[in-house]
Amino acid sequence: MTEQCVEAYSRLKNLKLVGKELGMAWQSVYVHLRKAGVKVTGDKARYGSVTDRLSARAEQIFAQTVPFAVDANSDKFQAAIDFNVLGWDVDVKAARCLSHNGDAPRWAFCINKQKDKADFFVLYAFDLAINVKHIFLVPNEVATTAKSISIPASLKSKWADFMVNNEELRQFFEQLGRKF
Repeated sequence: MTEQCVEAYSRLKNLKLVGKELGMAWQSVYVHLRKAGVKVTGDKARYGSVTDRLSARAEQIFAQTVPFAVDANSDKFQAAIDFNVLGWDVDVKAARCLSHNGDAPRWAFCINKQKDKADFFVLYAFDLAINVKHIFLVPNEVATTAKSISIPASLKSKWADFMVNNEELRQFFEQLGRKF
């Protein structure tokens, strides 16, 4: 039964779906996977909330842009920090440009949980069609007093100074090199 659980989980990445396919409770699937040494990480790109799926998209884009980054989420579901790049901890955030209560449209990124852990924040600003409009690379030293980063669509904000493109993002980490 363990082999069946491992095979099904490798395809589905969802405990409940594996249990349904094999006719067993998700808890039993979990036990079989743990005994087989399989890390249960889930797949927020397929099964997560709208916010989870947007975050997963941003993380995929970052992984393609910085191919030497190590994805911490591949070993642990919802890791505290998303990537390790040559020893530097990088958290990737995603937001769509929205207007709340008649306010000017803006991207809002919550960094409170990671501000004491991440060396850098990479913020992907998406339009409503989920296309990347802007990328911001913010060092922890700059963001350390903020709980969130709010960037107006007009880009009239101090955070606009940290805008980069994909090539600049990759080159930054290459030039930065290994953390000592």
